[in-house]
Amino acid sequence: MKTSVSSTAPEAIFFEDFELVSEKVRGKVALIDGVLHISEDLKGNLDMVALVSRLRRRGISSLQFHKPSEFEKEYAKYAVRRALGENEIQQLAIDLIARAYKAGASDIHIVDTGTYTRIKFRILGLMREDSQMEAETGRQMISTIAGVLGKTADSPGFNAVERLDGRIVKRDYLPEGVHSVRIHTEPTECAHAESGTGTFMALRLLYDSTQATGALTERLTTLGFAESHCRDMDFLTKRTGLTVISGPTGHGKSTVLKHTMEAQTENTPEKAYHSVEDPPEFHMRDVNQIKVTTKDEGDYDRSRRATAYINAIAGAMRSDSDVLMIGEIRYPEAAVAAIDAALTGQSVWATVHANNAFGIVTRFESMLRSAGYLDPLDVLCDPNVLAGLEYQRLIPKLCPHCKIPWREIKHEERTLHIPDDVYQRLSSVLELEELEGDSRHEGIFVQNHDGCPHCLAGLRDQTVAAEVVVLDMDILGPLRAGKLLEAHTIWREKGGMTYIEHALQHVRQGLVDPVWTESRLGVPWTFNKFFDQRVM
Repeated sequence: MKTSVSSTAPEAIFFEDFELVSEKVRGKVALIDGVLHISEDLKGNLDMVALVSRLRRRGISSLQFHKPSEFEKEYAKYAVRRALGENEIQQLAIDLIARAYKAGASDIHIVDTGTYTRIKFRILGLMREDSQMEAETGRQMISTIAGVLGKTADSPGFNAVERLDGRIVKRDYLPEGVHSVRIHTEPTECAHAESGTGTFMALRLLYDSTQATGALTERLTTLGFAESHCRDMDFLTKRTGLTVISGPTGHGKSTVLKHTMEAQTENTPEKAYHSVEDPPEFHMRDVNQIKVTTKDEGDYDRSRRATAYINAIAGAMRSDSDVLMIGEIRYPEAAVAAIDAALTGQSVWATVHANNAFGIVTRFESMLRSAGYLDPLDVLCDPNVLAGLEYQRLIPKLCPHCKIPWREIKHEERTLHIPDDVYQRLSSVLELEELEGDSRHEGIFVQNHDGCPHCLAGLRDQTVAAEVVVLDMDILGPLRAGKLLEAHTIWREKGGMTYIEHALQHVRQGLVDPVWTESRLGVPWTFNKFFDQRVM
């Protein structure tokens, strides 16, 4: 969950000039905003002198020398032409990834519309326009990212009419701080394309680390979890069985898993830790990360991939593991394997897509039925199998330097910051009275759309809205009988806090904007009142 603020992107380098110098020089110079940044250990280098002379004739005359350590830290990630000497299209793709990294983007969306190519970044969970380019250039860049940057020895080449999944892992293509880039493409209906087919490409930037460190409670607190969440998650690390983390794509599930695993390796190093991932997203210290592989690494056939996945899980179970992390459970076969692992007495951690914590049970029930189980809830809701459920969504945080106190907004300007319908729902759940004179508005802040030098349009970083369910017999009994509403009610009576209530805590503390938060929650502020009266 990287959260740096967007700034000026590196400029295009004059390829013919840089290709005339050695690989050593290319790796120690970076042209940014018209300034040539140079590592001091190139002073006196004849290639460097010749390069500077050529660039000066082209109007680039501003030079800045840096200590080698400073250059490596601040500028080496933009000297992306080191060891490449490739064509302009390849360099355009590499620069795009570097620019997204510098902007703090989690994802890049590239769309071939037929007449032009459109590029957007997802920053703080929100889509932002980046740039557009000529259609043919964009198509070539998409093909280069998929077929060159993301190519392995056995991977298939790019075909615009076929779905493709892949990864960029070669360090020469990636900025410092990015572990890898996950690639996904889809063919799209495109009336303006000559062939009638366009391409949508999504690139997920997987960062080497986040700001959270230390024990699990410290890590989760840094990520935005409440004290009760930290206590429950810590308890779940101390018991066997399956704990499942859920949420939409891009809402930090893998990040939480990473920190949960790393915190355990630090706290109880006497245990053996394994993970099964397709593909591995982060490097995890002291975790044996098992890749899901087929004979052809580029083989994304569903049945063969599912078989490879369960084979990898079986291999991890035979590897004398104490704690097993199973990345995302996509296939019924993987759900069965996860349950089998839990039944062996291991602590098993996994992710799945569901719409709330108790929705995980419904999701597993569906997958287990597909796998042939006649009574899946009887198997799943065994106290030796299912240990915990967690659901989360990421929401953007307000900039502490320029956020606007709600009480200071003039009454007639209120709807400019919070529309009436959102305010009415918020008032209902917070039991607020009129704006003026109610002390309960004291801690509420809203977004400053003009922003400041410290943020992006009033937003900075992200936090989490989550719910954690520690399962016991009181809750498992109704779940096994298919009574989700009853199980949910019991959990609430035991003090369970929904992710909406957690988000409301953030609102009361002035950490998040009420409008942005409701839009990211996926449900209205009043959903709890509705939910508590109906079966999911």
